[in-house]
Amino acid sequence: MAIAVAFRTASPQVCFAVDKLKEAILAVGETYETGELNRPGHVHIAITSSEEEAAMLGLAVDTSVLAEGFEIRRFLHQGKPALAILARDESGAMYGVLELAEQLRDHLELSLIPECITNARLAFRALKFNLPWSSYRMNECFDLQHETVRDLSFWQSFLDMMAVNRYNVLTLWNLHPFPYMVRSVHFPKATPFSDEELTEWKQYWTSLFRMAKDRGIETYVINWNIFVSEAFKEHYDAQAVDDLQFYYGDAYSTEQIKQYTRESVTQMIDEYPDLAGLGISLGERMDDMAPEARQTWIEEVYYEGMKNAGRSVKFIHRAPFSVDPLITRTSIEKNGFMPEPVWVEVKFNWSHAYSSSKLLLTHGGSKGMEGYWNPPPTNYKITWMIRNEDFFTLRWAQPDFIREHLAENIHDYVGGYYVGSECFIPAKDYSHVEDSPQMSWTYAFEKHWLHYMLWGRLLYDPSTPDTVFQNEISQRYGESAGKHLLRAFSSVCKMPMALGSFFSFTWDFTLYAEGFIATNRTEYNSGEAFISLKDLLESTTFDPAYLSLRDYADRWVNGESMEGFITPLQLADTLEADAHEGLKALSTIVDSTPALSSETADVEAWAYLSLYLAAKLRAGVCYALYEKTGEEDDRRNAQHWLEEPYAAKYWEDLIDVTKSRYKKQPLMHLGETLFSWELFRPQVAADIAFVGGNQVTAVN
Repeated sequence: MAIAVAFRTASPQVCFAVDKLKEAILAVGETYETGELNRPGHVHIAITSSEEEAAMLGLAVDTSVLAEGFEIRRFLHQGKPALAILARDESGAMYGVLELAEQLRDHLELSLIPECITNARLAFRALKFNLPWSSYRMNECFDLQHETVRDLSFWQSFLDMMAVNRYNVLTLWNLHPFPYMVRSVHFPKATPFSDEELTEWKQYWTSLFRMAKDRGIETYVINWNIFVSEAFKEHYDAQAVDDLQFYYGDAYSTEQIKQYTRESVTQMIDEYPDLAGLGISLGERMDDMAPEARQTWIEEVYYEGMKNAGRSVKFIHRAPFSVDPLITRTSIEKNGFMPEPVWVEVKFNWSHAYSSSKLLLTHGGSKGMEGYWNPPPTNYKITWMIRNEDFFTLRWAQPDFIREHLAENIHDYVGGYYVGSECFIPAKDYSHVEDSPQMSWTYAFEKHWLHYMLWGRLLYDPSTPDTVFQNEISQRYGESAGKHLLRAFSSVCKMPMALGSFFSFTWDFTLYAEGFIATNRTEYNSGEAFISLKDLLESTTFDPAYLSLRDYADRWVNGESMEGFITPLQLADTLEADAHEGLKALSTIVDSTPALSSETADVEAWAYLSLYLAAKLRAGVCYALYEKTGEEDDRRNAQHWLEEPYAAKYWEDLIDVTKSRYKKQPLMHLGETLFSWELFRPQVAADIAFVGGNQVTAVN
């Protein structure tokens, strides 16, 4: 049967979605025809993006359908059954068509597709993407990304993924973007490129911003302050701080630097009409400035640069750390010219959002942060930054954590979320062994497809059921994989949150869960990055609901109640049960392909990490008791849990399941040392030596 689809072909967003619908129609063995809303002839699917278009069909958009929302409705077209996508805007129509395509793949027949009304729960659904040039972080893992990130083919794939998963904001971050985008009128030598080179850059940005817009995605360029380009420093002010210098430090600002930056802001807005907005992060090169002076600098430079532009753009204002919220919110609420709402970005649990769904820490601490939302803001919304600095190589998928996060943290004052990393760019995949039959993807984000799907779809509609994700897994890997692979991932991927809740952290390098690493150093130092038993013993817990090893031992020895707390032994039991549950789920999958085996091997890796942490917690409890009592049995029990067949064996299992697939790879946390799980085999053994060789005197 030929399925006729009628829509307004002038809409790039609808055309993008119709291409996906066409793929689904062909995949179920039907043929595809294009129709027109206002022309005679029966259509099977009619797509509308406004009240006026719906009226052409004799229909009205339901009053409950909001911006970016849609309805799939059955109706009679020329006396025959048909389906209508009804929306108030092009984004809603696009999402409705994408939903229809997905439903058709799952149900195989149009007659079986259910009616529905779906609205976007959050208006701001963003990905954070750090650019590899003028980058905040510097490491080989970023150097490897230049060619891929400059390739518009990469961006086409990435933006397609974003649109299909209902993301609507792309935020691009680097220290000083302007020389790559404009040539300042009064500071032309601040841009180091020739006219031909700058033209290539401008074509790149123009194409990128247009591709995003055609998929309903708003693009923001976000930077840090106060920096200039190397070329500006060379030609205009030798004392200026350029973007190759260390990002923390005292400010250096002159009227000339303010003029240059202000002018660059204006030109960037005027020269890129498809750029939706810009954002700022203040504080990096402002150490010696009073909070009021920092905000004044932003107002005199960025606010004025925006006012001088020929059009309005949206604005992201990162919440400054360790600053009275009243300073920032007053500046925003009295600005008088920005499109509303302004988005105020707050790092949720600093750099490690995959720790707890409860807001326990923001950048620089949490004291007073509620001042951003109490009293409720008048013209801005809080946007939570979900930073992932904890897993770059292993796939992660835990839908219940995301649902819990949204249920806990969506309030009237919250506009949305960002998802992304500071130390990882999901472009070129440099971690996997090349030419492997398991490697079914081209780009790193494609390997982590389920992670992006979970966040995007649940940010759009938190009620999205697991069956949606199970069906996608089945489409990729076979019917038996869907339910069981998601259950396996959901079980074992609790490990990062368990470690993050138990082991206190702050900024990026202070935790890397998949590597069992915690360091404040920029360089690997004789294995000290590895979280040793001694580190666990000395650490406080991040989540106050958990008892640390030594707190537990104190309470045990003193006979104090542990009611209301999660003890290390309870956490160990949970980790062990989750690991076994995940491995059991894998055993029920009968389909087998190289691509599927890559997914299941990551589940195994997380399971062994869970078992390793469980055994180490049990060893830690025994050793903490030994520190208190001096009982030799406690020390021997600690050693028992660290040796085979427990912790030492689990780490060997982790090495075995990863080393055939993953290369030694650059990792920001380790500086010039390449990461692998095998690297830390000596530190796993050192824990055993620590327990075996330490004789302590009981401390009561």
